[in-house]
Amino acid sequence: MASAPRKWKATQHLGEIVARVIEPVTSRRGFAKADLLAVWPEIAGPMHAACTAPEKIAWPRHAPGDDPPAGTLIIRADGPRAIFVQHELPQIVERVNAFYGYRAIAQARIVQGPVATAPAGPPPQPRLDAATGARIAEEVAGIDDEGLRGALERLGRGVFTQSRE
Repeated sequence: MASAPRKWKATQHLGEIVARVIEPVTSRRGFAKADLLAVWPEIAGPMHAACTAPEKIAWPRHAPGDDPPAGTLIIRADGPRAIFVQHELPQIVERVNAFYGYRAIAQARIVQGPVATAPAGPPPQPRLDAATGARIAEEVAGIDDEGLRGALERLGRGVFTQSRE
């Protein structure tokens, strides 16, 4: 028995595949699209991107067949920064509506609480050129006490490291 020839599908972008997996989870939280989460730093702006996050969109009930009314965007903000975000709410609502392309959001509410952020990686190691490192090692080489020599070498490296850009 010969099997039927295998039909190949066209290649798909990874974003399309991930969107199908994430869509049920985000729709339960009130987001019609996960794209809002992805572009939130641009919508909130550089001043508020790290201290805010969209929590959900609350859609009001409507009769079947009617146009759905605009929803309420719930934004989680760090406690001390919430007052600053409050002043920017009209601009944020305008940017969200511009992102969706229609008046999807009528108002926004702020919920104070900690915003989950990506854990920061280890700090970058300070840079020290080889000549300065050799000079520091040469200066402390005459010290007999290992603990003192190591401490002075670390101090010298800290003093002579290049500033971070």
